[in-house]
Amino acid sequence: MRRVLEVVVTVVIAAVAGTSGAAAQSVRYGIGGGLIAPSGDYSNLDQAGWHALGKVDLRIPMSPVGVRVDGMYGRTSHQNGVEGNTKLAGGTADLVVNIPLAVPMVKPYLLAGVGVANVKTSIPSLSVDTSATKVAFGGGAGVSIGVGPVHGFVEARYLTVPSSYLSGNATGFLPITAGLTFGSK
Repeated sequence: MRRVLEVVVTVVIAAVAGTSGAAAQSVRYGIGGGLIAPSGDYSNLDQAGWHALGKVDLRIPMSPVGVRVDGMYGRTSHQNGVEGNTKLAGGTADLVVNIPLAVPMVKPYLLAGVGVANVKTSIPSLSVDTSATKVAFGGGAGVSIGVGPVHGFVEARYLTVPSSYLSGNATGFLPITAGLTFGSK
């Protein structure tokens, strides 16, 4: 686990260090939130919940590819009257591919990456309180809309945390996020 975190940090530092001074003008910061839709075995245990997201986007000059680092915290509640919840916290480092369009204020993108996530579930009536931190993988698509320093964005990703607390199965979920980004192009 520590090795994966070291690799993620190294990739982000290399991407930041490898860009020119002009790239400093291409940094955008964002916040957002929205719905978490559990999938697979996780959807049999929990209902939809909410999440909050913070991100930093770094565009590489004269390239459609960029780097993004984000952190997310979310929570879902158990189904069928079972008390308690599942908390999801983590972060990813993603490659972002911007898709050029003729409309300058609309910028669709694809992203894929790897990170670390903690899945914590609690069922107080059964004295269950488990937590596991694992490697997380994900990918998705979104669109940024705006002119000037403030843009709105909407995106959907699929994230999976392999071999988590669900009896050895992966915890997969779909965060659907809406938010704002601030900064230069």
